Amino acid sequence: MKLRFLSTLTWTVFLLTAISVSAADAPVQNVPWTVETLFKRVPPLTHDATGRFPMICIEPFKLSADDKSFAEAKPFPPEVIRELVKRGLTQMIPPRDNYIPFALALQKEGAKIIMVEGNAFNGPAEEEIPEGKGLHQLPADFVRDPDQPGQQQRYPCPMLLEGWQKRADKLRATFHKYKDAGVNVDAVWLDWEIEPYPGKSQWREAKACSRCRKLFPEGVLDDFSKYEGFIWRWRNEMFSAYVAAPILEVYPTCSVTNWEEVISTAERPTLRWGASHTRPPVGIGMFTATNPVAYGNTIWYREHWKDERNWPLDTAHMDRIYTHVMLAQISDNAENTKRTAPEKQCIPWVDRFCADDRDEKIPILSRERYREILRHCWLRGADGMQIFNPNWFPDRPERQAIMTEEIEDAVAVYDEMLAFRPVLDRGVVLNTVIPKPEEDGPIWSGRQFGDAAVVRAFTQGSAKAKFNLILTDSAGKQVSVELECPPAGQTYRITLKDGKASVELVKSP
Repeated sequence: MKLRFLSTLTWTVFLLTAISVSAADAPVQNVPWTVETLFKRVPPLTHDATGRFPMICIEPFKLSADDKSFAEAKPFPPEVIRELVKRGLTQMIPPRDNYIPFALALQKEGAKIIMVEGNAFNGPAEEEIPEGKGLHQLPADFVRDPDQPGQQQRYPCPMLLEGWQKRADKLRATFHKYKDAGVNVDAVWLDWEIEPYPGKSQWREAKACSRCRKLFPEGVLDDFSKYEGFIWRWRNEMFSAYVAAPILEVYPTCSVTNWEEVISTAERPTLRWGASHTRPPVGIGMFTATNPVAYGNTIWYREHWKDERNWPLDTAHMDRIYTHVMLAQISDNAENTKRTAPEKQCIPWVDRFCADDRDEKIPILSRERYREILRHCWLRGADGMQIFNPNWFPDRPERQAIMTEEIEDAVAVYDEMLAFRPVLDRGVVLNTVIPKPEEDGPIWSGRQFGDAAVVRAFTQGSAKAKFNLILTDSAGKQVSVELECPPAGQTYRITLKDGKASVELVKSP
């Protein structure tokens, strides 16, 4: 019998039993992806998270190994929803009207309604326009780019908006159904990695398209840098008009973002999620939240490893690469948000193990360093987190365990940071310097609210480092504090009063 059909009494006994087992007692291998495993390994939060966004996972929660509740839009038992809430988690749902009963069940048990939907490739410009009529009109002898994805034989014309208008109408209709049913949607965090994107293969097609030559502003198609900047801005405006606006019309206070939406400025160009290229100056339009990406992706070895460093290929040195990349985009975005749009939220995607390169010789990011990076993400502006924990290796039980470890680490660090409300809720980001892989000096992050500040510091070197932190108190006086950065990391709670600083060392769980 599937767990979803168990009685309330049976569920209560199961949950109490699961909660009584500590994470240390849980097996580290052959860990099934089920809520039973989750509740054994991930304890409830010890600090109050009321009013804050819960975290969501890319993998739907499962009541048993063969459970299809989420896929079939069948609500979880109330006890399961409540136990997820206790851990600062919720089940995300897609913005489809058959999930209204699921949303109502979540809402009844005190869970916030977070919507997530993935999409890729050409998106509405092809999906809503039949027979390829929205795609580029190319000459018969056009040779497509060999690096162009096989799923995209042709790209869509970026200036055509009919497909986007149809998708916007569908979004409006869906969200009105949710509202009419009494559902309050708290957030819509999309993963629409779709055209238009300003790549060189897209530019080549647009240049060759007879229709685009008529529709684009003069000169834009003649120069890639002009095309790149134009498309980033155009994309921003399209998403604002046809995605964010339809949602905000129905739910004006909803948190709305999309994959890798970040703020970039001429003064500080924001790095893309792989930390190899930057975005031109661009905002996030009507989106209410930015979405920097911090993935421990094995492909960073290919992108950022340098043989001239003469490093051994081990966990300690790959951790340096992961740290650099994972703190890059969130740091640039935090600085630009603080300067240009402090009202925007920050909801990053986080991940310890993203296996885009399946080469087994590439070390996985260590759990200790992953937790360290998560602390710095919170102190560099995160208002919530989305956990990317897919099952990359279904045939490798020890790798499947990482799916649950991702949540275990994220919840533990979140609980640790919740001890510092309201600094976490309203604090200003103090440092956005991106650590270099070779960095052996102080690496620190912090937030300050009024006369209270929280700082996390560590070093990648073998010996403690120190740095001088200058804070300004509520009376406008500058206060200098010297802080140590041990290799294992240290959290500091700092209180300013009468021109002096009181420093408390906070032990990490």
